[in-house]
Amino acid sequence: MKVPIDNITYSESCYQRGNKIWNAQTLYDFAKAKEYPVMDMPLWNIDLTAEPFECNQLHTFIYQCKRVRDCSLDYPIILDDVGQIADGYHRLCKAILEGKETIKAIRLLEMPSPDRFEER
Repeated sequence: MKVPIDNITYSESCYQRGNKIWNAQTLYDFAKAKEYPVMDMPLWNIDLTAEPFECNQLHTFIYQCKRVRDCSLDYPIILDDVGQIADGYHRLCKAILEGKETIKAIRLLEMPSPDRFEER
């Protein structure tokens, strides 16, 4: 019997900075509308000290490993207007594990309106 592992769809991915929250799709649509270029970003240039997801239980570690395995490097990561990764940590992990030297990336020069705000 297989052990069930949760799935997440792209439409559920989001980025939070402060109390502002953007859906990943909003960021991609904004980048496309602004015609921001896709660049090959060197992986050595990326700060690996971020903690984008929790892995404090074996189940969540397995879940995140599955997301890394299943993601596609065909899609660029998105950097926000201050250069932080807003979407694409699983793709970043996959690129590093596969020994890549660069990853496709889009840098936003400004942020779109947030999709929602976290109430504090």
